[in-house]
Amino acid sequence: MTKLWVMFFTSLLLVSAMNFYAVIREPDMIEIDEIRNFPRETVKIEGVLTSYVRDPYGEGADRIDLQVQEIGGHSVAKIRWNIDWNNEVPPIGTVVTVEGEVSEWNGRIWLQSNGYGAVIAQGESIEFTETKLVEVGQNPDSFANSSLMIDGWLSESLAPDVTYHSLYLMDNQVYGGADHLLYIQVEGRVIEWVESGSHVRMKGWLQFDERSYRWRLLVQASEVEVLNQGEVAYVNWEAEAYALTYDVGKLVIVSGTVGLDNGEWFVKGPAPTDRLCLLPSDSDLSDQGFEGRVGDWGGRLVWALDEAAVCLDRGFNTTSGRETGDFGDEFTELKDVATDPFSYIGGDYTFQGWITDPISPDYDKGYVGDGEDYYTRDTKLRIEFVGEHSEFIEANQQIRFNATVLWSVADGRVVLEARSWILGDAPPASLLNWGDGYNSWRWDLGKIVQITGEVVADEDGGQWISRSGSDERICLLGDGTEYLDQLSIGEPVEWVGRLSMEEIGTDSSAMFCIDVR
Repeated sequence: MTKLWVMFFTSLLLVSAMNFYAVIREPDMIEIDEIRNFPRETVKIEGVLTSYVRDPYGEGADRIDLQVQEIGGHSVAKIRWNIDWNNEVPPIGTVVTVEGEVSEWNGRIWLQSNGYGAVIAQGESIEFTETKLVEVGQNPDSFANSSLMIDGWLSESLAPDVTYHSLYLMDNQVYGGADHLLYIQVEGRVIEWVESGSHVRMKGWLQFDERSYRWRLLVQASEVEVLNQGEVAYVNWEAEAYALTYDVGKLVIVSGTVGLDNGEWFVKGPAPTDRLCLLPSDSDLSDQGFEGRVGDWGGRLVWALDEAAVCLDRGFNTTSGRETGDFGDEFTELKDVATDPFSYIGGDYTFQGWITDPISPDYDKGYVGDGEDYYTRDTKLRIEFVGEHSEFIEANQQIRFNATVLWSVADGRVVLEARSWILGDAPPASLLNWGDGYNSWRWDLGKIVQITGEVVADEDGGQWISRSGSDERICLLGDGTEYLDQLSIGEPVEWVGRLSMEEIGTDSSAMFCIDVR
């Protein structure tokens, strides 16, 4: 009996000692890349402070979000530091040690750090040669209308066969973990694919976009320097099927079993309904044991027209042999989609309608309505074109198109992704009346318009269309010969061109112009 009591108290002492050690022991110091391997554990990391934001949601919370980058590397960890946010944050570029619990929710991973001592500055600092996103975010006016070199991570991939990209530059390699997002427009072609999540350095011109009330960075593709390519993401079978559309164009890895059904290849996941269309490469097809093989399959997510679905492309030419075919007489009403959108999400349909506003050749987004003009229109939906259109698509121009119905979680709306389309005749030019003024003319911005007047030239060589017998005039953008042509005619002329607004000098004012080029 005595021995049993000795064993009992010894066991109790050992358990107490282990619990005491667990409380007082120092957390393990790990690499930033290893965070995802320590869920719900308290760890330490060391890195360079590159960004922070106080009370990120403006709710009066005692919280500061920080981004800490691997020293000499390209990985970034997000820190949620619960502390009085009036506390002094170390300067950007400071080497810091962070202690916190690895937390994860809905695919997002961060370190949850609490109280003083959770973030400690080491006294060392790193001087950056480029501007940091947090510096632009805290004081954008100081960078306005100037060229700057800035680094960050891309929110989307840059494709080599596309001449215009609109995306975000982030302070974290993952969109959900980013605290600062700078809208960028990249013009020109990159030499090869630049993957989503890539760490890049770029030079661009920062300006405020008055139309959308946001700052934007205009960048030429040749000014994008890739510091580190983004990591390949894993497809989550548990996510909603339509969520795959947000990763179209990205490199991914899919875990599953290869199958073949009536000549169509697919990858099957753990559940009976987990199934992803597969476009095998030539080497895949030459492998006799390809069908039924289990493994991790890498490729790029693409939209395949004939399958009307997102597919994993492993090298197959998705453009050859994929003719759209005839549109047919039947089409789906836009109003039906607007009334019950989730009955159509993911499907491929034929639609007919009218473009509501002009869409330039270098832009691929707009709106389509079920009426020819504002007064006859009941429904208007977002349309995005996949592919190039060499000329303007005019306002009120009829269009018939094949499109996939998608749901944009970020914008909370239906998007019609058009892959092929037929345009009707462009509508006649809108007639501008002298004396109507800004409130009337502004509705025709970007449209083809017509106005009657005489061309006059000022002392600086600028050309103007003038109303006969008055001081009213509108600037004329042409090839410079319009004034001479007017002199030979000797009477007012009907001028047809695209209505735009141009800045006047540097005093932030603007004027209407008609571009007849």
